[in-house]
Amino acid sequence: QSRTLHIGTHILSESSKDNTQTPYQTRYQLNSHLQSNTLELDDKAQTLSYEHYYPYGGTALIAGKNKTQVQQKRYRYTGKERDDGSGLCYYGARYLAPWLTRWISPDSAGAVDGLNLYAYVKNNPLKYTDPTGHIVVIPTISWNNLTLATNTYMNTKKLYLWVGESHKTPDGKELLLALDHSTVHNKNIVLEITGSIRGQRPSAFMVAEYHPNKPKRLIEAERSIERLTENRQDYCIGSGNWNNVVLDKESLEKQGFKGSSDFLVGVRHLLSHELTDVAKERLAHKNSFPAHWHFDADASIALIPILVLNIFLNMSDGTFRKTMQGTEFGVWIESADGLAEHAILALGKQHIMKDVFGDAVKEIPQNLFELARPKPATIVA
Repeated sequence: QSRTLHIGTHILSESSKDNTQTPYQTRYQLNSHLQSNTLELDDKAQTLSYEHYYPYGGTALIAGKNKTQVQQKRYRYTGKERDDGSGLCYYGARYLAPWLTRWISPDSAGAVDGLNLYAYVKNNPLKYTDPTGHIVVIPTISWNNLTLATNTYMNTKKLYLWVGESHKTPDGKELLLALDHSTVHNKNIVLEITGSIRGQRPSAFMVAEYHPNKPKRLIEAERSIERLTENRQDYCIGSGNWNNVVLDKESLEKQGFKGSSDFLVGVRHLLSHELTDVAKERLAHKNSFPAHWHFDADASIALIPILVLNIFLNMSDGTFRKTMQGTEFGVWIESADGLAEHAILALGKQHIMKDVFGDAVKEIPQNLFELARPKPATIVA
């Protein structure tokens, strides 16, 4: 018999050989960054087993207190069960064959993530995992559909559009500018200024600094955002290194903040549900992840340029949404120029997403590594 308790990303397993009075063996299982079970300890912190894996899940080295302890190990590569008879790892939708470095059956979603339907995590197993054995496909709408849907919604209700950016690239800023050109409503602009004090305006900080290594596009985008603050009501968010989003909102309202608004913040504050080590060192409040959920989830939609999303995922280990409470719905959006590399991911709570985009939105996976990249627009306004 065995009993298993999952505590966060750790596993506590108790087992006995039979139904007699034999006491249960407690096994504390410690994981790698891929959630692979590498080390098992007993209740006295003594090693029961240790296993090191090849990139695709084959066992490179396994050792233990004795042969029986090793054989009782249940959860292994990326936290999945392995069949001792066949050597296959079970992922729910499919089986992975570590010695073949591929799945043994094709992706049921089809060629949504490349022509190779048997490839495991795009042949990059040292960084990515695939917890369910398949990726999730959501629809793609046109840029015109985005602007029509948001403008129509803002005719009667307030809407907060949160653009996620990588501070070292221009993509987020350029998306914010494109939204400004496409709107028919007079909206506020709210910028992340972590060095600000509540009540200050972004214009006090908006100086596009020249640096010989700074890309020209980034400099131009910064200057355009600076000009934008001169023509719109502008506000700061993230004051005091994000020490409290709720207090930020109260401060904005005291300054006269009301109505629809465009926000520009670091992408981590929209996608992550975990305080980063850097954020903890800076004493950031836990409600800054994700910021839009704690500011006003009922009126907020996050917009993430795909290039920014890729940068974020390449720097993440997949655990940044492990404590996510509830679900998110999303839809891909073609950029105004129609280029696939400039596509945008829109995501938010179910009711606001459906109110704005209708049935085009679908539930997205908690693990964004499982989200298929966009196809050409299937819904065009």
